[in-house]
Amino acid sequence: MTAEVCAGTAEIVEVPWGDPDAAALRAEAVADLGRRYGGDEDAKEVIDPASIVVTLLARVDGVAVGCGSIRDVSGTDDGRGRGATHPAATGEVKRVYVLDGHRGRGLARQLMAGLERAARQAGFRRLVLETGTAQPEALALYAALDYVPVESYGRYAAEADQRCFGKDL
Repeated sequence: MTAEVCAGTAEIVEVPWGDPDAAALRAEAVADLGRRYGGDEDAKEVIDPASIVVTLLARVDGVAVGCGSIRDVSGTDDGRGRGATHPAATGEVKRVYVLDGHRGRGLARQLMAGLERAARQAGFRRLVLETGTAQPEALALYAALDYVPVESYGRYAAEADQRCFGKDL
């Protein structure tokens, strides 16, 4: 996938979870969350690479400037207690992030479109995600992409600033 973006050509490419550019962008995403929320709790999250279905990179003129992944959470504990689990064929959007200097150019939308396409191809019927009130651009993006609020889940389910969304594919 290639598209013209304000200051160069953007390309969305699939890479392994462990790709160095993707790992560096995820680390920057976690640092950004720490700055926004005042802590390093996200740095403690362990994501099993075996659960990752797809990781995408956004490159502008060959330089990695954004990323995002989908992990399979089908049948896993949803963190709400009560023994609840995510339904079958459910993927979770993880670490969608675009570097500051490249925001506002549609790269996150392109990443999300690619992630949704890959999720459908993998057989997922639903995507879920979590974000927070200190990420207004993420909240606006997900609303614009027809994600709807769902009951809070995950490690931050009890946090007042956490927001969860879902979308049937």
